[in-house]
Amino acid sequence: MDAEVALVGAGTVGSSLACSLAKQGIKVILFDRDSPLDLSETSRLEGRTVALNLSSIDLFDELGIWSELKKTGTPFNRMFVWDSKGSSPLEFLAQEIEREELGYVVSNNLILEYLKKIIEDSNNISLKQETELSEVKVSDKEVVISCSNGDKITSKLLIGADGLNSTLRKIAQIKTRSWSYNQKAFVAALKTEKPHDHTAWQVFTPTGPIALLPFDSLERANISLVWSAELNYSEKLSNLSKKEFIKELEEKTELILGKIELKTDISSFPLNQLHSKNYVAERVALVGDAAHSFHPLAGQGLNLGLSDAASLASKLIKARRSGVDIGSDKILEDYERSRKIPNLTMAAMMELFKQGFETSDPWIKLARNLAFKTASESQILKKTLIKEAAGIT
Repeated sequence: MDAEVALVGAGTVGSSLACSLAKQGIKVILFDRDSPLDLSETSRLEGRTVALNLSSIDLFDELGIWSELKKTGTPFNRMFVWDSKGSSPLEFLAQEIEREELGYVVSNNLILEYLKKIIEDSNNISLKQETELSEVKVSDKEVVISCSNGDKITSKLLIGADGLNSTLRKIAQIKTRSWSYNQKAFVAALKTEKPHDHTAWQVFTPTGPIALLPFDSLERANISLVWSAELNYSEKLSNLSKKEFIKELEEKTELILGKIELKTDISSFPLNQLHSKNYVAERVALVGDAAHSFHPLAGQGLNLGLSDAASLASKLIKARRSGVDIGSDKILEDYERSRKIPNLTMAAMMELFKQGFETSDPWIKLARNLAFKTASESQILKKTLIKEAAGIT
């Protein structure tokens, strides 16, 4: 047996899972189809930012990297959500759940850098760069993995953290339900006239939601933008000059943070939703985007993937301590049960939000406005929503 666990995908979720297992003495072979990422040649703070909830922060704290990540992250203790069509705004405050913060906005590159250091220093992780799966054979007691470089690896369990277009999911013949949102997301770093007040701002417009996340670590910028736009409208945005793009953004956000300056190039990517009908097969488990992918409007995609990683790690560690086969059906089914309902619930909520704000149906608009008003006025419902967003169960 080459390792107890073989793990495909060395992104944030896969690397976090590998580090969690290795910390408890579980031998892991980690496959990464990409060449090594030299973060010294790219800005450690550029690229995608992520809004980590309290559950994800706890995971990184357990791995010993949160104290460093925190230094360049920006905390937010308030979420302000409003509808450009005039329904009651929603305001979520950390103090309502007796916390100092609801989360932190951090650089994903920086997370990967610190995870990379753990992987390099660990005696329990063997990293195989530029290596892909070509074939998987499962027996009663092990998995035999054939690699693109000709190597054969054996392990008790094979985990897929290889993203939306997961190779392992296809090899394991795990079926999915997927669809396009017919939207594109635009991301950039901004400098706003008014301070962000450690608030995550989100406005729903007829052409898609816009999130303004507080992030002070980029030079001369204080906001990370995620603007989701319908395809027809996204074509218009793509053809605008930078000056015109910012003018459009100022109009859509109603100058809630005053005048805006663009501080980086604008990147864009298509938005899709996917959910695997099963998260597990015989001696195979999926985590993160390999199992599910969500609309970024709530910023929960990575947080849910990290919750998958934490749940699976916990069950594998407990099984190993009890002398139970970590690749057994029972352990994998326990993992699937623990994560499927929370992930499906989030998928349903995202779809409900999206459809509710894009519709022109007056009855649905009325119901949406009533729901906003109820959520704003009901302390019990409000606390439940805040805890869900913060990753507290």
